[in-house]
Amino acid sequence: MKKFIIIGFIALISACHKPNYNALDAAWTPDYDLNRSQHSIAEFEKQDQEKMPLEGGIVFVGSSTFTMWKNVKQDLAPLPIINRGFGGNTLPEVLHYADQTIFKYKPKTVVIYSENDMFGAKAKSPEQVRDAYVALTKVIHEKAPNAYIYGVSLKPSPSRWNKKADVEKANQLIQNFIKKDKRHTYIDIVPVMLKGGRPDPGIFLKDSLHMNQEGYRRWTEVLKPVLSKKV
Repeated sequence: MKKFIIIGFIALISACHKPNYNALDAAWTPDYDLNRSQHSIAEFEKQDQEKMPLEGGIVFVGSSTFTMWKNVKQDLAPLPIINRGFGGNTLPEVLHYADQTIFKYKPKTVVIYSENDMFGAKAKSPEQVRDAYVALTKVIHEKAPNAYIYGVSLKPSPSRWNKKADVEKANQLIQNFIKKDKRHTYIDIVPVMLKGGRPDPGIFLKDSLHMNQEGYRRWTEVLKPVLSKKV
């Protein structure tokens, strides 16, 4: 009897750490050409020809928040950062180019950040954003089973503050999903970006969307200690 109780308890624990890959909302297909960022991929390939990163690094994938972090290697040194973010992309695009931007590097860690899915010409719901994130991480687990994943919360920006409720809901849905995955951690970047409950204008460029040096300094303070734990 005791043996069956132990087996049942182990099964219950395992179930608690199993991510739910069921979609939350109606399926959707990108309303844009998935190959529109081919020029960015070509630039990455050029960089790799000049100097191929060592295997087992920390791959950053996502949108312009990563692309514009020009000093990320210095800021997060000595962590082996491979920045493969490209501007304007969405989660389906990250998945589309995953072979070229993630798996070719045989990473030990993958860090994901992309917020454009719900701000395009045909904005997606928080549930659809969560589903796109789930689809990407499912493939990462399948093709790089030993890689650990970090999901960075969607950041609050002055220019997108009108969709605050949707951003918060998407973040919560993604965080709930990540909690069920033992090889996955959610990084909440929101608190260090607020001032008086709103996005701190002092950490953004004139477009009120992308961050300045102070913004990235705050990101460094949050990300570096967390990422260092898995090196």
